[in-house]
Amino acid sequence: MPEIPPRYDDVGRALSRLALAAVFVSGGRHVWRHPDGPAQGAGDFLKRCRRAVPLLDRFTDRQLVRVNAAVHLTAGAALAAGIAPAACSAALAGSLVPTTLAAFPFWTQSEGPQRARQQGDFLKNLALAGGLLAVAVGDGRPSRRAPR
Repeated sequence: MPEIPPRYDDVGRALSRLALAAVFVSGGRHVWRHPDGPAQGAGDFLKRCRRAVPLLDRFTDRQLVRVNAAVHLTAGAALAAGIAPAACSAALAGSLVPTTLAAFPFWTQSEGPQRARQQGDFLKNLALAGGLLAVAVGDGRPSRRAPR
């Protein structure tokens, strides 16, 4: 198998980071500017979280949603810029867990189009998490195999 020249490998990594980051910067910006809808949607999930982590009682749903949006914005922008990509992608993957559980609880829906839509969005976020984890574990390491 022919080796990929290092320059093309670097371009591929940068494009991958940009593609992942764009989702988080765009979504984080929107939620930061309009937190009320997401906060309302996350209400039931945040109630369960507060039972497990009483410290969260100090914050409103709106504040918690905005904190998550801030993580998406800042880590997404840093990922796009190539600043600490492993740490940024790990932070984004971690923040994606509560986001996904709060926004797309398809298992609570009865069969139908709403459940199918939520399940599809849940799986898209799972795919994003996979891409982020690939960046987290692979960044900084050579992607080319050593000759045998």
